[in-house]
Amino acid sequence: MKFRSALAVGLIAAGTLSQPAQAALSGYWESSKVLHAILGRNEVADALRQQPISSIETTRSGYRLKSRDCTVDVTVERQNTRRPGPGNMKIMVGNGRCR
Repeated sequence: MKFRSALAVGLIAAGTLSQPAQAALSGYWESSKVLHAILGRNEVADALRQQPISSIETTRSGYRLKSRDCTVDVTVERQNTRRPGPGNMKIMVGNGRCR
């Protein structure tokens, strides 16, 4: 009986370890990581003409940031990794639209 239990545990562990890790951060920490990465981009500051940010809203593909006179859309592509922990992301800053 002990042999069967040990065998079952071994097979479950082997099956689990062969799967890619999908551990992720909680929703708050994941969005916080993304927003910090976006706000650290010089392209975002330039697209907003270096004006203070008045709002940040989510879109289907990422985020929309607004200043007093300008708006810029930022696309976020999440990339899965084969290691535990949060995935990587690719950030693409659109052209700023100013009035």
